[in-house]
Amino acid sequence: MMRTDLPVLTSARVVVRSCLAGGDLPHVVYRVNDFLDDFSADLTIVEAYKRTSDVRLMQHVAAHEDPDEINAFYRRYLFNAATEMAAGRGDLESLKWLMEKYLPGGFLTKAVAAAASNGHLHVLQWLYENHHDRGYWCSTEMCGALTNGHAEAVNWLQTHAEPRAESMPTVMNTAAAVGNLDIVKWLHEEHSVSVYSALTHAMTNRQWETSRWILEHRELVLPWVSWDEAAKDGALGFLQFLHSHSIGRVGHFTLLMAASHGHLAVVKWLHSGLGVLLSPDAAGNGHLDMVKWLHEHGSILTLAAGSGHLDVVKWLHDHGVHPTSSSAIDFAARSGHLDVVKWLFDHQTDRCVDVLLDDAATNGRLDIVRYLHEKLKANSTTSAMDGAAREGHLEMVNWLHKHTNVGCTTSAMDWAARNGHLDVIKWLHANRSEGCTTWAMDWAALGGHLDIIKWLHENRSEGCLDNAMDNAAKNGHLHVVKWLHVNRSEGCTANALRDAAGNGHLRVVRWFLSNRREGSVSAASARALEQSRLDVVLFLHTHRPDESSYLGTRFMQFSSIELIEWALRNYPDKVDGCEFKVPTWDWRFNEWCAKINLQRVRMNESYRVCRWVCELVSLRIENVAE
Repeated sequence: MMRTDLPVLTSARVVVRSCLAGGDLPHVVYRVNDFLDDFSADLTIVEAYKRTSDVRLMQHVAAHEDPDEINAFYRRYLFNAATEMAAGRGDLESLKWLMEKYLPGGFLTKAVAAAASNGHLHVLQWLYENHHDRGYWCSTEMCGALTNGHAEAVNWLQTHAEPRAESMPTVMNTAAAVGNLDIVKWLHEEHSVSVYSALTHAMTNRQWETSRWILEHRELVLPWVSWDEAAKDGALGFLQFLHSHSIGRVGHFTLLMAASHGHLAVVKWLHSGLGVLLSPDAAGNGHLDMVKWLHEHGSILTLAAGSGHLDVVKWLHDHGVHPTSSSAIDFAARSGHLDVVKWLFDHQTDRCVDVLLDDAATNGRLDIVRYLHEKLKANSTTSAMDGAAREGHLEMVNWLHKHTNVGCTTSAMDWAARNGHLDVIKWLHANRSEGCTTWAMDWAALGGHLDIIKWLHENRSEGCLDNAMDNAAKNGHLHVVKWLHVNRSEGCTANALRDAAGNGHLRVVRWFLSNRREGSVSAASARALEQSRLDVVLFLHTHRPDESSYLGTRFMQFSSIELIEWALRNYPDKVDGCEFKVPTWDWRFNEWCAKINLQRVRMNESYRVCRWVCELVSLRIENVAE
């Protein structure tokens, strides 16, 4: 974390602001920067840009890179990570510096897709016109633009970077999922891309117009189509289309889905138009799965009540569907639908309800809790205050304390600590006697809540376990790790270093190697490689080469060419016989695998993945220059 507690010398302020404000004497500026710089030694250009979006700080950090750590593989990794961010932010100035100064000739693996995903057409055009041969084009970069609705970028890519054949199915599925019917038609009609899997993506994402076009205009052999999702979404027109074309049929849950999501028009059509029963005799018809589902979720009226659809509840009630127990009012109360609760209470024959208000309290619905407590004489358990404390509802906690006598458990303060609710913790400490356990500080460390850790340390005696530092390291909270190291004696376990490495927290890993002895560098390096954390892998390889281990499984998946190339060049004997997964659409990665003579095992059409196996005797890694 950047140091902010050190004052800047007055002399430095005067020099920079008064004498160098116009950008004169840049060599003097760099000298002043070096003199004042107390934080950038551990920064990479990626971390510097992520924090500031400032090309000048990247330049400063790049000028001080350690050549022993920044080898060719790591430099390419940093280059691609930084260009991805710059392109995604539309920062053409930083992108130009990275491509023209930091690593001229470096190939962009992610920048084109990042620019497309964020709709930065000016970046796409600049890359295309000036560095077309240095980036991924004609792959799946259109997918991000489709997903995020950047129509201008989609249209430009359609004209200038038509996807290659191996990438088109992925683009087709994405277009169907977001309901871009123009792209679906273009891929199918002009490039003969199958719409079979596209139908699934369209229906799963409730793109009914696209789904209808696929079904109406394309010949699919007996397409299996469920009505449930359409009923759940209230797509009456699409359901009527399916019915008129005899595609699929009403399922056991179709009417339930419509009712539970408040689509009264669909419920009426299914019941009046198709004769679907409102209270199906599932047991009599032998539908055991339906019986189990109704047992777990309640009747159709219960579902509508639990979702707050009072109009559906009233209509069902008028058509002879009545609540047979307190489950309907219970579900409505737990979900916070006071109007439904009141209506059911007025129309329910059996008013001897025993409704738990725990869920309403957890959700912070004080109006519901008051009504249940005062009008229905509802009971509660310790889960009410525990849940309210967990979610940070201090007003609810205070009300329960004053109006009920059930109280809470230590879970209240433990969970409040986990979720960062210091005000709730202080109130519980002052007004309740249950206290907390060591989980409070352990969980606060997991979330990086140093203010809570300090307060618990100063005001409570439970302390923590070694889980606290483990949790902080795992999630990259170096400030918490450092505080625990100085102020607590519990330490950590070997999991701290291993999990920090696996999650890519290089600054934590670096600190651990200098300040703690727990943990295995071998386990940490293996986990980092397994999770494709190239920066951590290279750091451990550079600083602890004798302790590092990169023994993998027989099946490995890497996220970048840089990482797999590094493993093959440095540990070919340890990856001999291993299989690597590469997405089918990633044509450059697959071409690279073929070029170094990896053996293609098979292509999984369902998941669109190519599998390559490394056979040491046939490997030709020298075919690729370092």
